[in-house]
Amino acid sequence: MKRVDLQLRVFVTVVEENSFTRAAEKLHISQPAISQHVQTLEQRLGVRLIDRGRRRLQVNPAGRIVYEHAKEILALYRRMERLIADMQEVPAGPVHVGASLTYGEYVLPHVIARFRKAYPAVQPSVSIANTQTIAHAVAVRHLDIGIVEGQDVVEDEVVLTPFAEDEMLVVASPASPWYAEAPDRSLLERATWFIREPGSGTREMTDRLFTQLGIQPRDLVEYTSSQVIKESVAAGLGLACLSRWVVARELAWGMLRTLPIPCAPVKRTFSIVTPKSVFETKASKLLYSFLMEHGSPENPSLAGE
Repeated sequence: MKRVDLQLRVFVTVVEENSFTRAAEKLHISQPAISQHVQTLEQRLGVRLIDRGRRRLQVNPAGRIVYEHAKEILALYRRMERLIADMQEVPAGPVHVGASLTYGEYVLPHVIARFRKAYPAVQPSVSIANTQTIAHAVAVRHLDIGIVEGQDVVEDEVVLTPFAEDEMLVVASPASPWYAEAPDRSLLERATWFIREPGSGTREMTDRLFTQLGIQPRDLVEYTSSQVIKESVAAGLGLACLSRWVVARELAWGMLRTLPIPCAPVKRTFSIVTPKSVFETKASKLLYSFLMEHGSPENPSLAGE
């Protein structure tokens, strides 16, 4: 099993590095040994996986299939090793957590800091991406736990557990022409809006706001970063619908102001995403419990951080 495991690791690394030489450097194995492992894997499977050209290698369709499944096999293999270790030791080792951008950038660092103080032997690694990407990574076992915005997740192999609530605010620069005491729907529809990309929980809530207002703004500028959106709005270029957590500092500093809108407040729920599989490590169970108890920004334990 160890030999097969090594062959898969070598192949995955070659594909991701797009180079036999860089794979050898990363794995601290000689380049001839790297080539031999890939050739042996191809012989075992009876199919060529990589088309070797003079200047660069090309992963063929069979290689792509093997690459995707090899990643899943290696993830399951690592999980098996950690589960066995959990039976014999106190909670320790890595736990892979992913979060959508709002929670991951503005709340999760404080949660992880407190978690590390309570469980120093557990080593969390964090990935930040949009909601759909995180949910998929949990579904295919690349992540142990995910934290996502909204409920519109297109994955069947995960479970969503709500644990925190957030309110969305429409914000503008105090100096912008859109800043007013009581903007009407016509003004909001004519304004330039800075929005997140499809698949983002913030985008889902922005679209919901437009539906509630009954407007279809034509001037939409799409970014994949809430920080860039904040800077654009603060510069007086338009409006945005962002999390209260995201704009808390800018509101306190007077760089942004909330706009009263003629509809009910838009709120959303943050959920913990876990695989449907019952095979969990002690570390991932601990992090799950910690998030449920301490993961909401309104929790007093996060005050002042």
